[in-house]
Amino acid sequence: MNAPRSAALVAEALSSLEPEHRVVVVRAFYRRESVAELADALGLPQYTVKSRLHQGLQALVLALRDVGVMES
Repeated sequence: MNAPRSAALVAEALSSLEPEHRVVVVRAFYRRESVAELADALGLPQYTVKSRLHQGLQALVLALRDVGVMES
């Protein structure tokens, strides 16, 4: 699979996440923000950020499998 195609599939998988999960996943992994930084920026408790990150990553793995980026 070529890089532009892979990037498009990852973007598609990310767009399928719930907004509250997507924002945490994107900021944690693309912007490299810590849980504390995310909690402060989003006005949420750290445990909520951790929960959304965990749930978002689980959903992202399923979405990546659905679009064919990852195998089961």
